[in-house]
Amino acid sequence: MDRKEFTQLLKAGKVQGAYLFEGVEENIKAAALQSLRKAILPEGMEELNETVMDAPAADAVIAACETLPFLADKRLVIVREHPALTGRAEAEERLISYIPQVPDSAVLVFLCRGKADARKKLYTAIKKAGGVVSFTPLSDAELNSWIVKTFGGMGKTVSPQTASLLAFTVGSDTALLHQEIGKLSALAGDRDTVTEEDVQAVATRSVECTVFEMVDAVVAGQQGKAFGLLRDMLTTGSDRLGILAMLLRQFRLMQHIKIMQYEKLPAGEIKQRLGVPPFAAERCMRQAAGYTGGQVKKAVQICLNTEYLVKSGGYNQEGALESAMLQIFALKNGV
Repeated sequence: MDRKEFTQLLKAGKVQGAYLFEGVEENIKAAALQSLRKAILPEGMEELNETVMDAPAADAVIAACETLPFLADKRLVIVREHPALTGRAEAEERLISYIPQVPDSAVLVFLCRGKADARKKLYTAIKKAGGVVSFTPLSDAELNSWIVKTFGGMGKTVSPQTASLLAFTVGSDTALLHQEIGKLSALAGDRDTVTEEDVQAVATRSVECTVFEMVDAVVAGQQGKAFGLLRDMLTTGSDRLGILAMLLRQFRLMQHIKIMQYEKLPAGEIKQRLGVPPFAAERCMRQAAGYTGGQVKKAVQICLNTEYLVKSGGYNQEGALESAMLQIFALKNGV
């Protein structure tokens, strides 16, 4: 099930015996665990009715689940990073067969950072019991709604456009976004509203956002700014091939725009088909306007050739990205 289905079942009071919380969205995963904790553990009795274990043996898990709760209906047992879900080991058969037998007096939660291994027997047993809950990244609409709601919890308001700009600038990781929202709320001080200017002034930019800005500089012919942004990314540990892949993606998006414009599709439909957040789609459209279709096609080929030559050993990774950028600048200059 996904996080929405789990939330609905939790609100309806339908809590089952065994769960596996997995997926890349760690912040939402932690929030769901906290919601489960609040739903089944009486206030003030949490410590007496919760057991947290790291990679325990089957007997320890079963013993914790079989221990009756104290002045509560259920006991919460949390198993973190079990090697039978994240490593090479397989769970003991006793634990696997116990999954459908967890008593009504207990809720057993296996907690994994990132994705669990779906090939494991323990995973299969939990899935068969209907307890796998996947925490995938939020959609653009969900992310914007989450940002607005999180600002609201800090006593601030933001427009949908500002929320979209923040998501574009920082990325979709809600843990990082939560930190940035706290920083922006503190910056706003007595003001009720956080503005786009606030985001542009202090929000920490993701590599993807910086690549967007680098392409903006390339389109504008600002060679010094473009290489300055590249230097900043490399200084903070970004990989040249990773940046090249994002640069290639950016020019491919522009190529898609040029093709759809040739087909005379309306701007609204083009933005929708790009599959990127609205704010990013707007910037892609502006970037594409700075090139001819032929120039964009050549830029894509430059990136592809550079990637191939680096991976095949024809180019040293050092300087290959810079060479590709210089070739793309030459396109703008008609060289």
